[in-house]
This record gives sequence, C-alpha cells and structure tokens, in this order.
Amino acid sequence: MAVYPLPAQNVLNHRRLIGAAELLSRQQLGQEFALIDVREFSQWQAETLPGALHLNVYDYFIPDSTVAGIRGMADAFHRAWQQLTISDNVTPVFFEQQVGMRSPRGAWFAQFGGIDNALILDGGLDAWVQAGGKLQPGTGRSAVVSPDSPDALNSPVYHKDLTATRDEVLNAQASGAQILDARRPTEFSGEFAHECCHRAGRIPGAKLLFWEDVVQNGAFLSAEEIRQRAEAAGLSPDRRVIIYCHRGARAATVYTALQLAGYRQLAVYVGSWHEWAEHQELPMLTGC
Repeated sequence: MAVYPLPAQNVLNHRRLIGAAELLSRQQLGQEFALIDVREFSQWQAETLPGALHLNVYDYFIPDSTVAGIRGMADAFHRAWQQLTISDNVTPVFFEQQVGMRSPRGAWFAQFGGIDNALILDGGLDAWVQAGGKLQPGTGRSAVVSPDSPDALNSPVYHKDLTATRDEVLNAQASGAQILDARRPTEFSGEFAHECCHRAGRIPGAKLLFWEDVVQNGAFLSAEEIRQRAEAAGLSPDRRVIIYCHRGARAATVYTALQLAGYRQLAVYVGSWHEWAEHQELPMLTGC
C-alpha cells in the first residue's frame, strides 16, 4: 500500500472553531457545510442538526503506535470518510452536545487525514439550539473509524507530524520535544487507573494540563486564557509538544486548545497511556 504523508502541519489552516450563530448565518447565505455528529449513534438518531451525518471517532484506538500502525490509522479514517461521501469543496463541522472530547477528536482525525478546513462547533448542539437552530432526527449516512476492516486503500494521505510514535515519545526529551498529559491529576499521579491498564502512572518528563481546564460551560476558553494555562504548565510554543491521555480523545481537546493559543508544533500520541502501560519495558513515574 502506497502512502503519501502530507507536508508538515505548519502549512495547515489554523482556524478551528465556528460559533453557532455564525454557522446559521453562513448557511442562510448559501454556504455549504457537512455537519458531522460524533455523539452516540442513538443520540444522533433521536435528534441532531438538520442534515447531519454521523461518524464514530471515539471508540477507535490504534493497535500499535508505530510507523506502520499510524499508516493503518490513516487507512481506517479514509475508509470511514469515504462512506460519508462528503464533497471536497464542503467544510466539515464536527459537533457533540457541548465541546468535550469527541468533536475535537473528530476534527483532529480530519486534519490528520488531510482535510485541513475541518471546524468544531464551539458549544456544540446546545449552542446551536440557543442560537435558534432547529433539530430533527438523524437519518442518512453513518460510519465508524475502525481498524477492523479487510478493505485496503491504495493511497491514503495523512499529516504524519500530527502524531507521535511510541519510539518518538520514548525519545522526546532527547529530541527537544515536550510531553503533555491531558488526563486528570489522579491518573497523572498514578492514584487512579482504568481497568484496562495494567500499570498506573505517567510518562517520565510529562507535564500536566487537564483537558477540562481548557473548556468552560461547554465551549473553549479564550486563546489568552488557554495560553496562560499552557505557560503555567511549563509549555513552550517554540518546542514540539506531544500530547497523550488514556486512548487519545482527551488529548485532541488539548491539541485544539493549544492550536487556538498559537502553538503550532503539536502532535497526539494516539496510543497514549492505554498502550504505554502495556509495555513493561517502558519507563513510568508515579506521585506528584
């Protein structure tokens, strides 16, 4: 399978959010958007934005964060994206009930897959209703980003720099990169671990920026507030920042927040702690 990585992410469009009032206004002017609901399938079926498609980006986790594994992740995304049959000249807008860990992950997947104009509906479905937007039952196309498909693509494209392999994380400090943990403080310290993880703790050298500290009332904080919190966490906009969480979803929320704050050298370690904890040879730390 031939795979063609796209140029480094500093060429990406860095506008990432759209407000509900702006979205409604631009639709009324005739602009086309592909509205993509990333909530549970049953929630989409019950009520969603008019004409919204459905995409499950949440349940995916990479089987192996290697070069080959990341190539396979690009393949998995493109398979799902093709099922939605979205035109190239239409702007995708990802949304959930409020901004959480799903809509940023959907937008991150799109960026990773070479769809550079993807946006997040700031405030989500709740903001849409507050702005006067209507809802209707979800019908039409639905897809799942999944590694469990035998179909292969001939030439998926992707922004490799938006990800970090396991080896890159292991050698991050030597390369000058910073590691950022987006999990809750008790996960960072090792006091709490998910049942699927056989070890509790954090990646050595990681700094902490809890994902819930970059959102408020279902929307992202201002760029200035995010920048202040990033600086307080010890992050430098001049260095590559590799973000991880449990399985890559919360990391995408912090990834988007840092983009809004002006950080440009960002990557998500998609395997995150779920993968790191299973490799007994990899170092870890506990405590504050």
